[in-house]
Amino acid sequence: MTSVLAPIYSARDEAITQRPTSTAILAIDSEDRFRDYPAARSITGDNRNPYNFTINKSQSLMNGFFTRLGVTEVVFPWVIPNINLYTRIMNVTYDIGAGPVPGFITLELGFYTPAMIASEIQQQVRTLTGRADFNMTYGVQTTGVSYPVQRPIFEYGFTAIGATIAFSPFTPPPETTRKQLFDLLGFTDTNTTLSASGRGLDTYCQSTRYVDIVCTQLTANQALKDTMSQVVARDVLCRVYVGDAAGVQSTVLPSSATFCPPGCMPTTIYKDFSQPKQIQWIPNQPVPGYLKFEVYDDAGFLLSDYTPYAQGNGANWSMTLLVTEN
Repeated sequence: MTSVLAPIYSARDEAITQRPTSTAILAIDSEDRFRDYPAARSITGDNRNPYNFTINKSQSLMNGFFTRLGVTEVVFPWVIPNINLYTRIMNVTYDIGAGPVPGFITLELGFYTPAMIASEIQQQVRTLTGRADFNMTYGVQTTGVSYPVQRPIFEYGFTAIGATIAFSPFTPPPETTRKQLFDLLGFTDTNTTLSASGRGLDTYCQSTRYVDIVCTQLTANQALKDTMSQVVARDVLCRVYVGDAAGVQSTVLPSSATFCPPGCMPTTIYKDFSQPKQIQWIPNQPVPGYLKFEVYDDAGFLLSDYTPYAQGNGANWSMTLLVTEN
């Protein structure tokens, strides 16, 4: 009987060769929804918006016996203003001695830092009420400590006696699940009661905190479906958070005019997924030449709702998908 510990005198190498699985790249660019630049220059026709478009090719995009694909990189220019079609209007009621008077505040569309929002609302309330003693600031100073501590909160009020004010969501709301200016300011039911002063909750004045990129043709084969805490769950290619991927902490106080949270100014978001979602694929099925891409905000609404007009090259986003054989 041969011992299992006996040496092997064979000249053959008994080592097993191991290597990473072979991969291929499937690159997607929203600009490719146009066949050429003359089509891209036109402001008419379908497929204008980079957040709700289709890729149409006469042949399959990819053939091969692969079983997995996943998003490894996303480059997403952020050009969705935090003050947009749905976050620009808010009701206001004030009483300066003659009884409650209803009105509303409207901000121009665009990117606003918290300090800019506070300044604009302050000016509009002063114009409505005829009172120059109304103030709104951002960055509430914590009292009772020996060092400055500020919270990202809006605070407002009249300095003189005899005037009260209240804010409320714009009515009628387009959808009860869609964010308005009232919510962007961190206001609650407390702020709907007439008072000489008030404050909201912590807020970074972001219209959305993340976006979900969806393509049902690429996620159709996954057996394990995605889910989320939103009312409507969708299978997604990836979720891109509107923030600094490096997690760099700001040293600017909220009360500063230069305090600018992510999403309050245009930027380009780059995300490198170290652990991409692995999407199951059927080996004998090609990636079709028809792909529909949709981008949703954190409330489940299409980003194209906020920018329904033709978008230029600055809004085009791209992603890299890695396709593997097993």
